[in-house]
Amino acid sequence: MAHSKSRTKHKAATEVTIVTDEKSTFAEAVDRYWRPVALLALASAGWVLYGEYQEEETTNARNAEWEILVTAATTGDPEELMKAAQADLAGTGVEGWAALAAVSSFAAERDYSGAMEAVAAIEASGAPLLTSLSLPIGKEGAETTIAGILKATLGSQQDQDRALGALFENAPPPEGSPVVEMDVDLGGRTLSIALALYAEQAPLHVENFLKLVGEGYYDGTKFHRIIRGFMIQGGDPNTKDPTKGVETWGQGGPEYKIDQEGGDRVHSQYVLSAAKNPNELQSSGSQFFITTGSPHHLDGIHTVFGMVIEGQAAVDELDGVAVRPPQFQGQSIPAAPVPTITSARVREQ
Repeated sequence: MAHSKSRTKHKAATEVTIVTDEKSTFAEAVDRYWRPVALLALASAGWVLYGEYQEEETTNARNAEWEILVTAATTGDPEELMKAAQADLAGTGVEGWAALAAVSSFAAERDYSGAMEAVAAIEASGAPLLTSLSLPIGKEGAETTIAGILKATLGSQQDQDRALGALFENAPPPEGSPVVEMDVDLGGRTLSIALALYAEQAPLHVENFLKLVGEGYYDGTKFHRIIRGFMIQGGDPNTKDPTKGVETWGQGGPEYKIDQEGGDRVHSQYVLSAAKNPNELQSSGSQFFITTGSPHHLDGIHTVFGMVIEGQAAVDELDGVAVRPPQFQGQSIPAAPVPTITSARVREQ
């Protein structure tokens, strides 16, 4: 299959465009629906806890109960908080507050079944200020209880997560798609990654990637740019050429580039995407990156042509490699030992 080619050598590092002032729809949804409720609940809880503590501080038994609650809350572990609510503090009148703290911890982990169980524990506690007192905190100022608004908000957030997840994730490549295996040396240890490719949706990029892998083009190249929580970038032949200094990393590649290929594939975590210069439409002929976060601001700008199907833990470890302070063009170059691809090969079907 023919590729669009340009004989002009790279003069600037091939980089992934970074946009810092955009917020994803998912983040906006979470901010809009969860934070106001959480802040109100925490403020109410803090005031009530303070008042009740002042009234009961002379009672040793009550002090012990508050100590159990504070100890569980300090861990931030929702399971510990639920244990406190359902066992250690059962029947004391304090168990509802432990369950309230558990709701926030479960929700932060997107464990909605756990969060709903915690709301049920709040309702079972019968704490008047959590289950009986009506406040104008519902939709459009409607009166409801703290337990009621938590239940409604969790249900709404769970529905939104399901809907947004379908928009911001990719279906895996179909069975039988080509798979490339990479071994990466990191300080004498070998990390392995397997990448399934979208041969039908991005045929130009996949054909080129498979060709380079078959030629051994990537063997010996380094992951020369790492931005934690964003991506790891590799594929530059300059990184394995002893005559090329580190200042040239990110500028190399074959004497051609690849036309972009669209589609509905998005930059969710662990996708394989083509690097390119920010001011060019075509992709680099060889440089690629693997996402370690979900940089959806790159959707429609860079071509996604694969997905990590094995070795996600290895990608996470590479994401955590220490980097040098930026020296040129904003690149984040790994400190020694620099992760090196020792072998890239097509898996036999």
